[in-house]
Amino acid sequence: MQYALAHPRTIDDSLRAAQEARRVLDRLFGYDLSGLVWKKVRYGLSAGRVQSPALRIIMEREREIRAFVPEKFWVVSAYLKKNPSAGESEMFTTICTEEPKTEKEAERIVKAAEAGSWNVIAMEESEQARTPRAPFTTSTLQQAASTRFGFSPSRTMHFAQKLYEAGHITYMRTDSPNLAKEAQANLLSVVKNEFGELYVSPRTYRTKAKTAQEAHEAVRPTDARKKSAGGNEEQKKLYSLIRARALASQMADARIMRAKIIANISGETIPNFAATGSRVVFEGWLKADPAARGEDVTLPKVATGDALTIVEARSEGKETQPPSRYSEAGLVKELEKRGIGRPSTYAAIIKTLGDRGYVEKEGRTLIPTHTGDVVSTFLEEHFGEYISDTFTSEMENELDEIADGKREYKKTLKSFYVPFSKTVKSKAKIEKLTNMGPAPEEFTCPLCESPMVYKLSRCT
Repeated sequence: MQYALAHPRTIDDSLRAAQEARRVLDRLFGYDLSGLVWKKVRYGLSAGRVQSPALRIIMEREREIRAFVPEKFWVVSAYLKKNPSAGESEMFTTICTEEPKTEKEAERIVKAAEAGSWNVIAMEESEQARTPRAPFTTSTLQQAASTRFGFSPSRTMHFAQKLYEAGHITYMRTDSPNLAKEAQANLLSVVKNEFGELYVSPRTYRTKAKTAQEAHEAVRPTDARKKSAGGNEEQKKLYSLIRARALASQMADARIMRAKIIANISGETIPNFAATGSRVVFEGWLKADPAARGEDVTLPKVATGDALTIVEARSEGKETQPPSRYSEAGLVKELEKRGIGRPSTYAAIIKTLGDRGYVEKEGRTLIPTHTGDVVSTFLEEHFGEYISDTFTSEMENELDEIADGKREYKKTLKSFYVPFSKTVKSKAKIEKLTNMGPAPEEFTCPLCESPMVYKLSRCT
């Protein structure tokens, strides 16, 4: 900031034009399309350049879930130990490397496992490096805060705003993981003082997203020497998370020893069984962010050919599961991956979907409502081109080109709006869409006994 004040420059007219173009584009898109949704679906609903693709993504996953047909399978476990006289503390669990599709096959494997003589087929052990993640961008901060604390993106941004206003962190709306040289020096100094020279490892980070603007550096503490900051517990939690990630980004790799035991009975008439374990050899950056560590799973020291004792074998019937619905953090990650929207808009997009009644939040899961289903179906059928990933991400690229001075603001908007307005006008006479699909067979018309359908009401 001091440097900027000491070196003023003229206003970048390309950046101003890009910002103005974005605001005008969103209004042209939203006003025209929302008006049609009011007429053809229900009064008071809305559509948006980024909001509607986000709703489409949620509905695409929902349709996958509805179409999913579960399949049965069995998981067979064998509880083994090296020494027959050893206690339960030395017992370890192995899982059959193949999942039987029938109960009969699962029972055969269990009987053979309990009757057979076990030995170690192979013992694999390797040391792996676990590299720290980059300092936070807006989207990764929202994802981590949701996973660690259950914060919604809007709550995360609210707490981050308070920390920023109090001078504890840098600007929280950014798509860049970069650190200023002064900030990196501050972080390295703190790492050395708190953890020792062995943990110091200077690193630079670059964004992988093609649409990243990188106008600001990463979200980080303004002074990493400050271990705690914030006006309430939530702000303090978020500050600690931001500080831990920033410090970890400048620390040495953690070293993890991973082990795998493969075992089977003599004659190998059943598939192999395997057990995996890991333990931290050197904490590295995990020293600054222990919550990212996970639990150690220690396996006994064995060698190929060693005899093992079976304690018990059992099978458990299961079913394949449909894809999971999006959480708020998962949707943010998906939007970023597809190049839809900007980090500063993600929290507002998700909040709008809830405010319009398009999704409901159950725990951390976003569940589309009947209204959301109807609106998305209407837009996909009649405006699929304009709510596609391709259109949305390409429009972001064009806005970036305006900011770089490579594209004209008015010409870009005209090339979008002329065909778009014609498409909107061409849909003026289509039928109103309120049909939400067939009702259960037991609900028939009381007058003619014909099948019934669900209809979208004013309150649905």
